[in-house]
Amino acid sequence: MTQKETPSDDGACEERKKLSELQSMILRKGDSERNRILEDARVEAEKWTSEQTARLDSMVNSMEADAAKRSAEMTARQLTDADSARDKDRLRLQNELIQRALALFQDTLIAFDKRPDYGAILTGAAAEVCRQLPTRQDGQKERQKVEICLRKEDARHGEAVASALRQNFPNLDIVFDATPAPIVGGVFLHSKEEKWRVVADWKSKVDEMADALAKAVLAEL
Repeated sequence: MTQKETPSDDGACEERKKLSELQSMILRKGDSERNRILEDARVEAEKWTSEQTARLDSMVNSMEADAAKRSAEMTARQLTDADSARDKDRLRLQNELIQRALALFQDTLIAFDKRPDYGAILTGAAAEVCRQLPTRQDGQKERQKVEICLRKEDARHGEAVASALRQNFPNLDIVFDATPAPIVGGVFLHSKEEKWRVVADWKSKVDEMADALAKAVLAEL
């Protein structure tokens, strides 16, 4: 014999059914709210990521531009420094070559003392000076006295040089002064009273030719 359900049992069953439906409704609503929250979070995250990426790109572009500018400035300075250094090196080299050429020229003149006509060369150097000296004018009682000095190594040519000059300049009283002259070659002339003196040695000849020789050297560079 089965027991019949009582009205109280029907009410309890109905209550459970309502609770179950309410629970299902709450769960559905929770799922919907969760999905909305997740979607909002996703959208917000994408927005933030996009903003940060744009900001980062802007920073990178700015850094690249600044680096390029600094690199260009550094390169320009280096090129300027290189040009300046190159010009200085070129100028130094030119001066060295010119000085070397002048030294070689002087050495060539000094080497004249090995030539058999060295006495005539000394006479010619002294004659250049004598041509510029004032000779005796009318009314003067004495000829101008000129003394010739040579370096110690050339003293053996002194009397011959003086004699040759006297023949070519009869209005000058030319004598050889055996006192060694502090020169590298050539002649040193002075008046008897030391009122004037003229150095016509090889160094002075080199100095006279310096500009012309420098132009010749630079023309070859």
